[in-house]
Amino acid sequence: ALLNGVPVLGVEDRETPLVQFELRLRGGSLLEDPSRVGAANLLATTLLEGTEQRTPEELEEAIDLLGASLSVRSGTRNFTISGSVLARNYPELMAIVEEVLLEPRFDQERFALAQQRVAAGLSQQETNPNAVAAWAFNRIAYGGHVLGENPAGTPESVASFTTDDLRAYLSTALVPELAAFHVAGALDPDEAVAPLQSLAARWTGGERPEFPAPPEWSPDRAGLYFIDIPGAVQSVVAVGRLALAETDPEFYPAQVMNYRLGGGGFASDLTQELREGKGYTYGIRSGFQGSDLIGPFTIQSSVRSNVTLESLALIKDLVGTHGARFVAEDLEVTQGFLLRSNARAFETLGAKLAVVRNVSDYGFEPSYVLDRQETVREMTVERVRDLAERYLDPESMIWLVVGDAATQRSRLDALGLGPSVALDRRGMPGA
Repeated sequence: ALLNGVPVLGVEDRETPLVQFELRLRGGSLLEDPSRVGAANLLATTLLEGTEQRTPEELEEAIDLLGASLSVRSGTRNFTISGSVLARNYPELMAIVEEVLLEPRFDQERFALAQQRVAAGLSQQETNPNAVAAWAFNRIAYGGHVLGENPAGTPESVASFTTDDLRAYLSTALVPELAAFHVAGALDPDEAVAPLQSLAARWTGGERPEFPAPPEWSPDRAGLYFIDIPGAVQSVVAVGRLALAETDPEFYPAQVMNYRLGGGGFASDLTQELREGKGYTYGIRSGFQGSDLIGPFTIQSSVRSNVTLESLALIKDLVGTHGARFVAEDLEVTQGFLLRSNARAFETLGAKLAVVRNVSDYGFEPSYVLDRQETVREMTVERVRDLAERYLDPESMIWLVVGDAATQRSRLDALGLGPSVALDRRGMPGA
């Protein structure tokens, strides 16, 4: 750990002279008020717009001269400064990271431009059925928790922020106690840590902010929902529920279970039936997402408007019977693919950094990748059926359709999921 308590985790890899790194802080929009999200994202958007010592152009040029890349991102659970650089230029880039984090410029003109850009992007999302479906699904699934909100906020919340809000977020949320530094590449531990000591000496203190209670799934969120896009020629469907955290011992086994349902591309039943068999869609997939907090199981697709009901009925049938239909041959296909792809999955620097991140974020053993291989080898048909029974009950899922209500909404009564609830394009009731 550094002098300010920030842990440093890394993996040395000398195959190329490159280094990838990230300074990752727990937080993101998790530390924001659910009714006014977006300051963290605006801070991330503007943090590289110059420092106290350099104009935006000078900062960009300094990074370019090192042959480096630097980016800042804020998501639902993390705020991350990341980049890549030649190992010999790593110390110089770390000096720039220090400057960006501790001496931000908060240029008023650049801030106003970023505000307009983000707000315009959000307004555009409200006309994109895929984006509407994704965020409305999250909002229903998380039931009022801040994780259900788009981390970029709303056009209204974005317009309400000033640079003072960004300064406040910076001083309360970007504190060493929430940070970890991850690195992969052509550096030994001393070479990785030494250039960070100046940052560690200057970046100290700050109280640990209070985090919200973790989200929980509530079965009363299940049911049929409809968002009207008049005249839509396609319906976007999002089906699922909050299911598992990645730290749950059942998370990876559940991913293995899902491979044949909708995780395996053309090897999955959803693709074979809805795309190859019926021609209802160009693509459909299902999967579990999670972190150290519970995340969703989701099925996502766009289908031709006039087969919305037929598509959902087929999805409902495939999901509900996945366990019963799963046989030894399905297990062989699943194991063959996952063992092959896992063996190749850790060849790039980015993939090695992802392993470091999982060890750091979730407390996994460094050998967790090998443990997952073992999980695949030991999987049985019975175990898959048991997991399917627990996590794939169609009656306890959200069924969201974004499409043309006039022609499609009343047809969905035939699904037997009860009457549909009308939502607006932000996933709020009462459309």
